[in-house]
Amino acid sequence: MTKSNRISKLFKVISEFLLISISMVGYVPKNATIARTITIFLSILFAIFISIYYPYNKDFAILYFLISEVFYVGFLMIVLSKNGLRHWFIRKWGNEHAGYLTYEAILGFLFFHNLISIGYIASSSPGNLFQFIGKEFLLVTVSIMFISGFAIKILAAKAVSIEIYYLKDMFLGKKISEFVKTGPYKYISNPMYGIGQVQAYATAIWYGSEYGLVAAIINQVLVFTFYYLFEKKFIKRVYLKTGN
Repeated sequence: MTKSNRISKLFKVISEFLLISISMVGYVPKNATIARTITIFLSILFAIFISIYYPYNKDFAILYFLISEVFYVGFLMIVLSKNGLRHWFIRKWGNEHAGYLTYEAILGFLFFHNLISIGYIASSSPGNLFQFIGKEFLLVTVSIMFISGFAIKILAAKAVSIEIYYLKDMFLGKKISEFVKTGPYKYISNPMYGIGQVQAYATAIWYGSEYGLVAAIINQVLVFTFYYLFEKKFIKRVYLKTGN
């Protein structure tokens, strides 16, 4: 392989992972629209605004987190249940594709604010939970946790595709790919909701925030609740051909 081919291949890999990362936090470039772009831009401005002007407003952070969490998990449960609002989206927008794109845009918005709210609640309520640990060791530990969690989540999203990350199969109520057993799924049954959530704990640990830890736990419990009540049953019914 020539040097130019190696560079081209490296650039392709970096671009792919960058696109996956951007998609994971709420903005899917390949499905971008003016409305989506404006919405995510305003959301980013909001995140910057509260971090600059209300960096330690714990009460607002708690409210923001709770609202984000309720809308995020509530939206998934209400829309993606067997007889959920996904049917309304399809009827309202005329076809499965248009209905899905609208659903994806809303879920992306909720993804973004769920992510920001968890980080904000930790940074706005710093504490001394881990003051007994040396700062250098704490930095190394947190960095390893954050990078590992984020890397696992990216690799899992790459293995299943961004469409599955956004639960397009559940939205359509049918299989859109073969059951994945590659990447992290070869070793972990649910890397997205498991190790993929570690970065939330890493952020809370870095700030020594009790509220951040509680928020990370609540978020993980709720996404696993959605998984066991809805997603796992769908997987068994559609991909594994078992259950109801």
